[in-house]
Amino acid sequence: MTTEALSQSGSVRDKPISVIIPALDEKVGIGQVISRIPREITKETIVVDSSNDGTGEVARSHGAIVIREDKRGYGRALQTGIRNATGEIVVYIDADMTYDPREIPKLVFPILRDEFDVMLGNRLNGNLDPQAMKPMNRIGNTILSFVFSFISQKRISDSQCGMRAIKRSLLENLDCCEQGMPYVTEQLLKLIAKGARVGEVPVSYSRRVGDTKLVPWKDGLHIFRSILKNLLSENQ
Repeated sequence: MTTEALSQSGSVRDKPISVIIPALDEKVGIGQVISRIPREITKETIVVDSSNDGTGEVARSHGAIVIREDKRGYGRALQTGIRNATGEIVVYIDADMTYDPREIPKLVFPILRDEFDVMLGNRLNGNLDPQAMKPMNRIGNTILSFVFSFISQKRISDSQCGMRAIKRSLLENLDCCEQGMPYVTEQLLKLIAKGARVGEVPVSYSRRVGDTKLVPWKDGLHIFRSILKNLLSENQ
């Protein structure tokens, strides 16, 4: 079903969509991201801003709701966005133009059709720019996804994809502890444990604009630790 058809059918009006964008010094890319979000199917765009470079001002000028979060952390920013979102479906997307906001309908339509509760983007099987993900990073993502799938007993091809859509009702009282990059991994593990129906769809992945804040080996270790910690807590 097309964006226009779903909008006219009332599905989007009945289940409004909130887009959450964590932002840390992303002045270069944030305006481009917001301007590409399909407004006909989204109720609001929330930018959770921990920047010192004017990112918030740029986001506000493009029509986003800007929430200042002085305590940094990717997971903390997403949690702040979730608390302030009013849509029944929340979409996560990064502020650096690595993901194409015009592909948001691919994630939300299966939820609107009640086929899934959570939809993950899959960069590894999508339109992946060879310059966007270094070979070692791709290997690391594949390993983490394999471990994640083994622990959760749910086949997930790209567990670390930063573009995803979730029914907001499932996030209430989820009780996640992580505040950094491992938050989405912990969150997904808990959602699967609650019986959430999880699907994946290929998405494009491009080179970021602006400077990266990730330290791949360090963040990878933290995510791996989070997966193991969740396994141990489930077995206690």
